[in-house]
Amino acid sequence: MEHSWILSAVYLLVVSAAVTRNGVAVIQIQSEYFAVGKDANISCSNRTWSDALHFIWKINISGVNCLISESTKNPPHNNCTGGKTLRNTTNGESYLHIPDFGVKDEGTYKCEGVFRGGAEQVIITVQAAVPPVLSTSLERDGGQWFAVCSAAGGKPAAKVSWEMSRSSGVTERSTPNADKSVTVESWLHLQNNDTMDKLICVASQPSWTKESILELGAWSLSREGSAFKWTIPLIIGCLLIILSAAIFSYAARKHLRKFSLFINLCCKSDGTSSTESKQAQEVEEVEPYESYVQRVNSIYNSSADLFGV
Repeated sequence: MEHSWILSAVYLLVVSAAVTRNGVAVIQIQSEYFAVGKDANISCSNRTWSDALHFIWKINISGVNCLISESTKNPPHNNCTGGKTLRNTTNGESYLHIPDFGVKDEGTYKCEGVFRGGAEQVIITVQAAVPPVLSTSLERDGGQWFAVCSAAGGKPAAKVSWEMSRSSGVTERSTPNADKSVTVESWLHLQNNDTMDKLICVASQPSWTKESILELGAWSLSREGSAFKWTIPLIIGCLLIILSAAIFSYAARKHLRKFSLFINLCCKSDGTSSTESKQAQEVEEVEPYESYVQRVNSIYNSSADLFGV
């Protein structure tokens, strides 16, 4: 299922409001969240300049006050920093523009609009929207199995849900964090013998322009409630073991081949030395005999000469 609808970049929560009757001022208190690094536009009324007399924005950021105003009678005033300005839409509605919104712009924004026949006052708590970290897991709690979808560290809190036919057995958990962000979890109770190719978690949050979708891979529960998690990681693990064994075998054979060559060289060297030693010994054994024969021949020749033979 494709989720193509776009969420607003601004999360608006109206805490309280007083409706005007017969010219009495409208007072609204609300909170707005804007994505960091993007331009923010804040409107406090849908009235146009055709019946407006003036707009005044009183801004308090970390105890520092500034003011921006526009009037049909008086010149505009602006002593705020950060490029904040009042702008108008094409049909004449006034709004506050904040370029490159960031944590530095968080604060209380009070807007006062005076019109012919009435006035409006809006107090807006403006905060930076922090995207959460989305994850899914299979968890065991109290002897039972749950599919858990978590949106951690979101500001404001994200909305998470499971996309499935049945809605029973779902528990929402919300945990505030020290940095004022919120971690939201959706726990789906899994029944024995439940088997699915995948579960789909859907989450929405003002930092995202559309819903985020995360899948929990194939799993099954046996009758005893044991869970067999994703098959793909198991296959990958087996492949890694086989690959490691192959690498080890190759390395072992390579070292064994080197050792065999070393043994052969050593044996060849010993054989050559033995042959050379044997040849030297034979030469040493023959040399005395040749010397003896030469001496005998010399004596014989001398005797022959003496007796005139």
